[in-house]
Amino acid sequence: MSEEKLVPKLRFSGFTDEWVSYKIGDISKTYSGGTPSTSKREYYEGNIPFIKSGEIGNEVTEQYINEEAINNSSAKKVQKGDLLLALYGATSGEVAISKIDGAINQAVLKIDNKMNNYFQYNYFVKYKDQIIHKYLQGGQGNLSANIIKKLEFYYPNLEEQQKISNYLLLIDNKIELLEKKHHEYQNFKKYLMQQIFAQKLRFADSDSCWKEISLKDIGTFYRGHSYNSTNVADEGLLVLRSNNIQGNVLDFSEDGLQFVDKDCKKELELQKNDIVICMSNGTRRLVGKSAEYTGNYENKVTVGAFCSIFRTKNKLAKYLFQTESYKKNLYLILAGTNINNLKNSDLEKFKFNIPTNESEINKIHDLFVSIDNKIDYNKKQLEEITLFKKGLLQQMFV
Repeated sequence: MSEEKLVPKLRFSGFTDEWVSYKIGDISKTYSGGTPSTSKREYYEGNIPFIKSGEIGNEVTEQYINEEAINNSSAKKVQKGDLLLALYGATSGEVAISKIDGAINQAVLKIDNKMNNYFQYNYFVKYKDQIIHKYLQGGQGNLSANIIKKLEFYYPNLEEQQKISNYLLLIDNKIELLEKKHHEYQNFKKYLMQQIFAQKLRFADSDSCWKEISLKDIGTFYRGHSYNSTNVADEGLLVLRSNNIQGNVLDFSEDGLQFVDKDCKKELELQKNDIVICMSNGTRRLVGKSAEYTGNYENKVTVGAFCSIFRTKNKLAKYLFQTESYKKNLYLILAGTNINNLKNSDLEKFKFNIPTNESEINKIHDLFVSIDNKIDYNKKQLEEITLFKKGLLQQMFV
């Protein structure tokens, strides 16, 4: 225990004591789990959720084990409400309050606290980047129980911890509700798209015609602007790249923008309603993602050579890139190659059925726009409350 004491900038009335610093190891016991022997497949014929590092915080897991597996391995049981931390893997440093009873493998650490669990959880959330990532080891970024036990935080008395935790829990419940709402909107939109483009849900008379088209029939593809590292500048032509395509929306956040001093061809200047597509990426699942340019950037903008522009006047075009049919076409092209790369000629051949009746086209378009507007509004609410909580953590925690 350290003798150093501090006071946060923002606190509830009635609390005046200074906060005292403790190392995690002084106030907690830590347990990591283990993996049952893979030679005994019967170990995995059980009903106990087996929680791995990538599943921390999930309500479900992909694998289950039985009591015998736990008794004959170093796997550890955890309960709903326990504080869990990922020691290594892609989610190294992630922390969560467990939503389920289950068991953990060796990549997960249970922190059994003398302090308030939810208070401790929020401490890790605030300082994850500054403190935990400072200690990441090895190529994958591994942590250890010894590293975690040496981390030092400041704590008020348990009554103030509970007060802070109760307030933050209300905010987290609101965040969780908005996240659930977001997923429901996304699933509803996906369901509607499946029904509409399968012609099971119609917005016109039954004799209204649909026709099969290829993307080449309704628009033109242009491969993006080529430049090299010497062309990158602090200002100039804005070049959007695959990282700017986020959830079928173009992200213009300043830290993700790139400018170059090399001008592009006239046809590569983005126009309103152009669709930007990721054509090449080291991560296969990102190849083919798309977003519409709404004309919301005041200066000239283009896309990089690893992207393409699809220019069309068809109102439904951007939604074709979000259909299951489009995803299946992508899979068929990319599955047989180790190169995560699309050509314009690949996409030109993609075929879809679309309505020919102008009234039906407009009704389908307006429906999707209304759903997108609800998704965008909900997303903004989620971003605002998440930012609000981040600000609170800066003020309420030492």
